[in-house]
Amino acid sequence: MAHQSGIRVSSALESQFRSAYTDGIRVLQAHISGESVEPGATQSQHSTLLDDFDSIPKLLNDTTPCYLLIRLDMDKWAFATYVPDGANVRSKMLYAATKATVTRTLGESHFIDTMFGTTQDDFSSAGYKRHRVHAESSAPLTEREQELERIRDDESKVAEAPTMDSRRSHARAVYPLHEDAKRAIREFASGTVNFVLLTIDSQKETVNVEYAGSVQSHDEMKQRVPQNVPSYALYWFDGST
Repeated sequence: MAHQSGIRVSSALESQFRSAYTDGIRVLQAHISGESVEPGATQSQHSTLLDDFDSIPKLLNDTTPCYLLIRLDMDKWAFATYVPDGANVRSKMLYAATKATVTRTLGESHFIDTMFGTTQDDFSSAGYKRHRVHAESSAPLTEREQELERIRDDESKVAEAPTMDSRRSHARAVYPLHEDAKRAIREFASGTVNFVLLTIDSQKETVNVEYAGSVQSHDEMKQRVPQNVPSYALYWFDGST
């Protein structure tokens, strides 16, 4: 599935990612430049994962978003998105919309963890510990989390598209969620994004993510919903806006 942003991963980033282990790279920064995602600064593996995390904030500034590919083990990575509050809205949307393209191109099986942060401290050792505690927490769900859990349960299994013929025969079309769509729903559930748009690919018989990101207003959300294509929209309504 071609992602909505139309941005591609450069061959330079693919090459550097493949050789990261032999090159001793712990962190590979990537940024959007023009129509491609390019490699940026790197950080070598010096010590334990937690110790190396404390050097990551040095790669960041207060206005420029980036991706951080953090090698956890020989071939297991965390995919982190850093979007500072000082970044402009277009950059925030662009990084959200391109993330799935990057993980798909580099190989989704490599990424066993996903992080998101808006401050440099989010990517320190303390920030990583907070992230893991949250990810592994077994605390009772809030009302919002319960609702999102229900959404995940409904959406992660199948999307059903009954037709007139199928209703007559008591059969139905069952389309599984693409991995990108599952990931987008998890991001929605965690509060990383507030809007996810899913569409059905009847030829491939899958449900794909058309857009996953944060919209700034109800009008912007409505503009992103296509008028001539069947779709599912997950939108977290903030009554304060």
